[in-house]
Amino acid sequence: MVSSATLKDSFVMLRRVDSKSVKSAISSAFNLGIGECVSRLATFLFFAYISRSYGVELLGIIALAQTVAMYVTLGTDQGLRLVGARLVSRHGGSAPLIMRAVLFKRLTSCAVCVSLGCVYALYGPVPQSARLYILGFVLGVVPYAFSLDWLAWGLNKFAWLGGFRGGVAVTFLIGSLLGMSLAKSTLLPLTIANAFAAMAGAACLWIVWRSRWKKEVAGQISGTRDFIQSELRWMAIVPLGMATILNQAFHCFDTVLLGAMSTTAEVGRYSAAYKILFLILGVYWLLTNSLYPKLSSAKAGPTARHLLLASLVMVATVGTILALVACVFAPDLLRLVYGSDLGATMLLRILLVAIPMDFCVALLTIVFVSRGLDRAILVAIGSAAATNILFNLYLIPRYQAMGAAWATLVSYVYLVVFLLQYTIRKPVFASGVIAITASAT
Repeated sequence: MVSSATLKDSFVMLRRVDSKSVKSAISSAFNLGIGECVSRLATFLFFAYISRSYGVELLGIIALAQTVAMYVTLGTDQGLRLVGARLVSRHGGSAPLIMRAVLFKRLTSCAVCVSLGCVYALYGPVPQSARLYILGFVLGVVPYAFSLDWLAWGLNKFAWLGGFRGGVAVTFLIGSLLGMSLAKSTLLPLTIANAFAAMAGAACLWIVWRSRWKKEVAGQISGTRDFIQSELRWMAIVPLGMATILNQAFHCFDTVLLGAMSTTAEVGRYSAAYKILFLILGVYWLLTNSLYPKLSSAKAGPTARHLLLASLVMVATVGTILALVACVFAPDLLRLVYGSDLGATMLLRILLVAIPMDFCVALLTIVFVSRGLDRAILVAIGSAAATNILFNLYLIPRYQAMGAAWATLVSYVYLVVFLLQYTIRKPVFASGVIAITASAT
């Protein structure tokens, strides 16, 4: 247990943090936040339009297609985004070497994962009406293999990273609405707009790299070729890649299971509630993402550990307040976005209970990854995802979307307890902990 004296010391440490570092983190979060807000606003406008114009069934089909495509995206990445950003933040001068290694591995994994995704779309347990949508969105993952968003992240180019995210979302929104209006159909406009937005975003970051960033990193610290290759070898990145995929399974595999064991209408109701939750969580994730490059190069020691403990108490408190307020206004939030509550008010209220737990999980996860504790994350996320899937398999056939919501809540409780006990038992910022070689045992 953490004593009250320790927590008091932690808050004292927190107040003494260098104001320059705080301002830098806030500035980074703000720069990323502008683009992220645009991205989320575009996403909500898109889903509001679909819900109001085409109904909850198409909403469910698109949510299912995007979820399957996200798994293919994570399989393509294999954690390379996190490892690449971590390496670039420490060895900016080696950016060209890191880029070549990341690109080669991404293209290799992309070929495998997109092929598997296409097979699932055509023959997997999904509603017949959703098959071609899933296929189109899976093929739209190919441009992601070439994306340099991870490079912008590692170089602290948060304004560019935010612009990339916002630009892709807005391009998809405009392309989809324009295409559906002109073609009087939904399948081709949506899938083509999705692929075009991804290609345009990837191309823009490559242009910026060649015209600006390449010159900036030339004089920065470089790592040895052997070190870079060692950090990016398959056996080194696979645990983190599996952890990111399992993290997505923890958050979104219930959507896939709903698509397999329920109706597209139930998928639509659940997705509508979950997107409201993600809107709230997304604001907080901006801060944790902006801290990642700084955490990667931070020195371990008692001060860092105290700051982490104090931060956990703070984010849990803020998350609890937000959850309570959002629960009160849950039906109003749904009606504001979708035109009606879609029968998802209780779903949303159940999911909102997870907010303070997710705040703690997001902070601990980004700290673990920044310190190279990939295996610990793999064990934590893997076991939580397994818990989530087992509860979903039991509850969805009985309670449909409501069962998926309760399964999400139970698995969040498990994950936050796992990460907290690991943090206390094996302090991730203790001076004696060697980040790269730390294990989960």
